[in-house]
Amino acid sequence: MSNSENKNISYEQHNNKFNFRVAGIVIDKGRVLLHTTEKDDFWNLPGGRVELNETTEAAIVREMMEELAVHVEAHRLAYVSEDFFEYDGLKYHEVGFYYVITLPEAHKLYSEVEFNGLEDNGKLIFRWFSLDELEQMEVYPVFLRKELTNLLDVKGIKHFIQK
Repeated sequence: MSNSENKNISYEQHNNKFNFRVAGIVIDKGRVLLHTTEKDDFWNLPGGRVELNETTEAAIVREMMEELAVHVEAHRLAYVSEDFFEYDGLKYHEVGFYYVITLPEAHKLYSEVEFNGLEDNGKLIFRWFSLDELEQMEVYPVFLRKELTNLLDVKGIKHFIQK
């Protein structure tokens, strides 16, 4: 897709980038599904950029279909995050919507430990991690390290700002 056809809500100026992202939280038997890339040394929740005229809920369903060829169900919005960080020489301002989602019941991905996604020639690496492992891991945004362990006990939407 050329830049003129790109509908992602992302804007870059000089060495600054704004990103509007959605992510899915899949928790199963005390584990959470995270992903990374071949070049990164950290993990985050699967997801991607919201497109123009798309709701965040529709975006997470689309992104999971694109990355894993699976139709997920979005249950609720759990977190909204304003995250400021540097990555690949750019200063990011990212707004993220984090949804609790589920894969179809008894889906084969629940039994996989690690697997590659479909996008970017399989360069996205997905892996299940125990919730207990998160505090010692490089997981971003940082608030997820503690918050995911309490997710099922918390009602409502939590808002985080990280600079």
